This record gives sequence, structure tokens and C-alpha cells, in this order.
Amino acid sequence: MNKAIIISIRQFFFGLAVLLLTSTAFAAPQIQPPEIEVEKITRNLLNLFDKNKEEYKKDREGFIKEVDRLLSPVVAFDQIARYVMGKYTRRSPDQVDRFEATFKDSLLRFYGNALLALDDTRLTIESVDKTSESQLKKYIAGDVSRIPVKMSVRTSTRSVDIFYSMVHTDGRWKLRNITVDGINIAKQFQTQFADAVDRYGKVKTVVDNWAEIMRGKDIKTGK
Repeated sequence: MNKAIIISIRQFFFGLAVLLLTSTAFAAPQIQPPEIEVEKITRNLLNLFDKNKEEYKKDREGFIKEVDRLLSPVVAFDQIARYVMGKYTRRSPDQVDRFEATFKDSLLRFYGNALLALDDTRLTIESVDKTSESQLKKYIAGDVSRIPVKMSVRTSTRSVDIFYSMVHTDGRWKLRNITVDGINIAKQFQTQFADAVDRYGKVKTVVDNWAEIMRGKDIKTGK
């Protein structure tokens, strides 16, 4: 075979290999640091609230719908709900899906009403810590299951440290838990759920009445 033809064939296959490798590299999804998503959604929510505060105080349901629209894509409600149920996800698997829906609705209302209760307090983001490259690599490698993102929020009187626990699922970063001033919110709900089951005796009773339980109301039905 002609030497020039052999060189051309080699160059062709070498170029093809480089092209395939390059295409694979570009096709591989690149995970952005989670704090980008955290800051974006927080700013959007706070800006929405500040601009429409008085209107939302008159129309709480309208505000809850807006909170739902903004948070549903970026909160892992299913994972949080399963964590809150704890051991009862195994003991009462038939109640898991129902609790996920109930928990999502009650949590959105809890969060929305908490914002509406701030009155004249204005919340602003002071700082958001960056995720280190090594930490992101550990997450991608599966060495850690979540990445914490620290944010400092300023109220009218003081600064509040918030830690978001983030997971990458469904092609984006989602909130898995939140700790405010040292209080682990998901853990608080998990304890509340377990205490309610001990008190009322049935997981179904707790699931059916979770919204009232979150508001501290006493459930009439019992064991």
C-alpha cells in the first residue's frame, strides 16, 4: 500500500478518535457549584416577597402558590418527607406517597406564613460561602452524599447563619435540609412525627392530620 495512503488512514483514525473524545467531553454534564442555585432562588423569593408583601398579606393563598412555583423545582420534598417519617417508611410503606404530598403542602404553607409574619423585617443576603473544588469532586465521586452551603442573611436587627444541605438530583441541585441558627429543621420534623405516632398510635392518623400537628393543634382522634 502506498505510504502516503497509510499516513492518511492513520491521520483519519487519529482525528476520528480525537473527535469522539472531544464530543464525549462536551456531552458530559458539568455540575455547577450548588451555591449558585441557592443564591439565585433565595434572591428571587426575597425580591418577590418584598415587592408584593402587602398584596400577599391580603391573599395568603396567592403567596403560597408563588412559593410553590419557586420552590417545588429546587426542593427534594420526597427525600425530606422520607427522612421525616424515618423508620415508619419501612413499617408503613403504603403511607409514604401520601405523606410526601401532605408534607410538601404543609411545609410550603409553614414557610410562606413564616415570611408573612415578618411584618416590616427586610431580609437581605450578606454572603454565600463557595463550595471548594475538592468538595465538589468528592460529591461527584460519591464520597459524600450532600454538600452544605452556608449563607448569612441580614434581618433588621441581626445576622442569621443558614446552612443548606444540597443534593444533585433530576439534573439540578435541590435542597435536602436546612439548619437555621443551629436548629436542624428536618430533624425537628422527624422528632415531631415520631412523637405524634407515639401519642396517637397510628401512622395513618399522623399523616392525615400532619398539617394540624405542625400547627400544634391537638387531634381529636386517638388510639
